[in-house]
Amino acid sequence: MAAFRPRLRAVVVGVSVFALAAVAAGGTFAASNPATLYACYDVYGNVRMGDTAQCRLPGGGRLVSWSTVGLPGPTGATGPTGPTGPTGPSGPQGASGVRAWAYVDAAGSVLRGVNVPSVAHLGGGLYCVQLAAIDPFTAAAIVTAAGDLGSSVPFQRIATANPGSPLCPTGIQVAIVDPVAAGVASSFSIIIP
Repeated sequence: MAAFRPRLRAVVVGVSVFALAAVAAGGTFAASNPATLYACYDVYGNVRMGDTAQCRLPGGGRLVSWSTVGLPGPTGATGPTGPTGPTGPSGPQGASGVRAWAYVDAAGSVLRGVNVPSVAHLGGGLYCVQLAAIDPFTAAAIVTAAGDLGSSVPFQRIATANPGSPLCPTGIQVAIVDPVAAGVASSFSIIIP
């Protein structure tokens, strides 16, 4: 058995020398596909990319640094639409668009309206419109008079609004005229934004 041990050592030493020679020459990893890149390493642990011939040459191949970000690839396809998100909280209540409005007949009766408790017919085309909880001096009234549809030539009547006039000191005086007669009783609408 003593004679067998030196031969075993020689085999182990021979395998070790062969492994060292393989590392010194550089190892090669390759796939069976000819378009595959080969990763080569040398005795210093440098990894190189190239073909098998470059791996065998000193300094051959291309040095590759690990954990290096490459160039961005093309943009991928758009993914599916995600689920609808939760409903957001309600917003604050906005200001009312109109503070007061009314449709008034020729006699001064309020047919429909909001914040217009009464209208007095002062005679002819003059009316006094009273507002609820609205200062008439802060109101920019918009008044539209109904046209004279009984005439053979219908035309629009003209209506004006004047807050705090001598005939209507606590309301808005409405005056309606037409091109034929100076002041004429007429139905009208009034809006206070």
